[in-house]
Amino acid sequence: QHQHQHQHQHQHQQHGRVSVVARATTGRVSVGDAAPEFELLAGGFQQVKLSDYEGKKLVLAFFPCCFSGAVDDGCQCQLESLKTLTDAGVSVLGVSRDQPFTQKAWMDKIGNPSLLTLSDFNLDVSEEYVGTFNFGAFLDGLGVSKGLTGYLTSNRGTIAINEEGKIVYKWIALDDAGKSHPGFLPDIEEVKKALGV
Repeated sequence: QHQHQHQHQHQHQQHGRVSVVARATTGRVSVGDAAPEFELLAGGFQQVKLSDYEGKKLVLAFFPCCFSGAVDDGCQCQLESLKTLTDAGVSVLGVSRDQPFTQKAWMDKIGNPSLLTLSDFNLDVSEEYVGTFNFGAFLDGLGVSKGLTGYLTSNRGTIAINEEGKIVYKWIALDDAGKSHPGFLPDIEEVKKALGV
């Protein structure tokens, strides 16, 4: 009986580990929460804090990867679509785990001087706001890469924060089964509505 129990425990642990991989983490914050402070480096090693934007409407655009091209259907589209927000006077920060050298080249490519992109290299801010997923496994599954499983990135997600520092909108790219899938893009009109723009 002891052996059976041990076996059951082992299976449970296995199951626990598998379910963690399959389950989408979607961040700890919710609409209505005060946005938690953070400090990250933008491209070109510029320090950026959430509190720099106190009293302003702010959108955080989390994306998996700079320069990922067509493989995930849209980091570039996602960031270029934010121009309608910056044109309307909303502050926008892009966030991914790429390091500041890459973020600088990425900002140059996007070509929107009002949009800074930040390096969340240890994914702490992503975990807090929108959660992370196994982008490497996603790319391996598409046949784009082999052996990249385990490379975690931010989910694609959008957070809108009002002038009082409250989260008024949260969206994460998930498929019908509730799993992270970067092939979906946020609805910018919904973001504008939530911010009253």
